[in-house]
Amino acid sequence: MDPTKTESVARPASFGRALWAFAWKLALVVALVYGALQLLVRSDFFRAQVEKELSRLAGMDMRIGRMRATESLNLRIRDAIGISDVAGIEARLARIRWRLIRPRGEPMLESVRVDGLALTVAPDENGRIQPAFLARLSRSIFEWTGLPAPTGLAAAAADAAAPAAEPETSAALADWIRGPLVFRGVSVRWQDARGELQASVSGMDVIWMSMVTPNGRRVSHLECRAAEIKIVGGPRITGLHVELVEADGKRFLVALDAADWGGAEPPPPPGAEARELLDAMDRPPK
Repeated sequence: MDPTKTESVARPASFGRALWAFAWKLALVVALVYGALQLLVRSDFFRAQVEKELSRLAGMDMRIGRMRATESLNLRIRDAIGISDVAGIEARLARIRWRLIRPRGEPMLESVRVDGLALTVAPDENGRIQPAFLARLSRSIFEWTGLPAPTGLAAAAADAAAPAAEPETSAALADWIRGPLVFRGVSVRWQDARGELQASVSGMDVIWMSMVTPNGRRVSHLECRAAEIKIVGGPRITGLHVELVEADGKRFLVALDAADWGGAEPPPPPGAEARELLDAMDRPPK
């Protein structure tokens, strides 16, 4: 037999075995890393880190009931609870999608969806709204609808104007998350300093998104729908719909309507400035 022919046959076979061995080892490493990440998410250490970050964002001590990773290593958090002396946060289920590998400068989070969010908002002993990140929203809801803020809560909201208590701007939020931020089935209770109910919202859905227009402008869009808003001793609004657009650090109210204003005076329609902003978003680039 020609030795050159024997050598030519042996080389492909040897290369094939080496390639198969490499692929098998690579698959084993990937499986081990995947399993390690699944175990890490279930560990007390990882839970403590997530609870620490949630506590920082909420401004109160947060605890998680259960946390798991999906097959694609996205997070599912169940029964997150935060309670302070006057306020509270409960979230039945949170789904967090993230990207471990991403272009430089892109945010890690793809999207966040929270279902069954219940909030109790009230002023603390210093008159500041808690949770602190809801201070401006508490004022804005009543400003948008044209309703007077409940007694006691109005004064507390006015005193809660410290910059640290204000929520992040949409520009900062866009650096934190790439895709939509969605809240489904939200209920909110506003209480006074004595713990007495002043106003409430139920059946609320909130969707926030950031986008880039054809002319290169980055804008954010917030849509809120609420089944019912009750003011103690005041009107009961049903089917509320609010839309906001933020661009260049300015917020524009572009939609505000309700199925029934419950005897309250309907606010004036959004101004022409907001409509011009929406028209500019639709224009093709020059």
